Amino acid sequence: MESARILKRVMAQWLPLLVLVTGLAILLKEPLSCPAQTPTEYAEKPSQEPGQGPPPQNLPKKIASLAPKGWEVFDKVKQFTPRNLYEQIDGRAEFFLAYDIIRMTFASFIHNDNEGQFIDLSIYDMGSSTNAFGVFSGERSPGETPVRLARKGYSSDANFFIWKGRYYIRIIASDSTDEFKKIGMDLARQVTDLLVDAGDSVWGLSALPRTDRVPESERYVRVDAMGLDFMKETYMARYRKENATVTAFLSRRDTPETARAIVSRYKEYARKYGERVDRIRQDGVELAICDMGGDFDVIFQKGRLVGGVSSVDSPTLALRAAIDLWNQLPHE
Repeated sequence: MESARILKRVMAQWLPLLVLVTGLAILLKEPLSCPAQTPTEYAEKPSQEPGQGPPPQNLPKKIASLAPKGWEVFDKVKQFTPRNLYEQIDGRAEFFLAYDIIRMTFASFIHNDNEGQFIDLSIYDMGSSTNAFGVFSGERSPGETPVRLARKGYSSDANFFIWKGRYYIRIIASDSTDEFKKIGMDLARQVTDLLVDAGDSVWGLSALPRTDRVPESERYVRVDAMGLDFMKETYMARYRKENATVTAFLSRRDTPETARAIVSRYKEYARKYGERVDRIRQDGVELAICDMGGDFDVIFQKGRLVGGVSSVDSPTLALRAAIDLWNQLPHE
């Protein structure tokens, strides 16, 4: 239901503009043309952010030395910056660029006797643990097998996905046999041992209440959380409440005033695309409950924090869950 809500929100925001642009094109009798996006608009970013350890020296050479026995690096170990990331992952580059990627290191290991067998290794240097967790959580699927490596990890067949500090690691294999699983796991261990975790914390993982939180449901969305362009740097997690699962969200803004402005924009959006917005004060907490046409959002401000719940079937449950969230948050 959440994905359908996001699609509905995006369409509601952009469909009028699309219709207007299309109409103008027809009026002018000119074909619509969209210039291809080029990576040149992304400036190079510093390789080290405050509180982060430096990236490994000679990383390509070290990665090449990790080739499993009987395997070799195809071509060479390659590195990509924001400017040319699209050359390696065209169609997916924008996702990583939204989280301020610094560099991606890529190696494809092929079997000496069968070039059709491969194991692809990608190391995404995201510059901070928060951004690395963002891309890791954004690609994570529920129900995958946990892997006890680095901060968090999981496997799917012979593929491995790992978060360690500022790095997100992906290992993709051409087959799912036990042999490939063992090789992939050995490679994952070596890579995580090679990379340094500075140990910096991710604010939202400790700020989101732990009580009733569904394990591995946490996400960090840097831009356009829930399909809303004004919801930035937002943490989300699912909670078990009264035999139901509720999605909560939380964002920390610079000042109480900017937090209040976000709440106002949320209510404006709900009035425009939902059915009604009611201001409620309950148990000493001031909230806005938004009827979005069959399901309900609740949003509140607590100092610099903006929080709430989204896409809840019952208005009563939505209010209870939001108040419970409010009570467990600090006043910042």
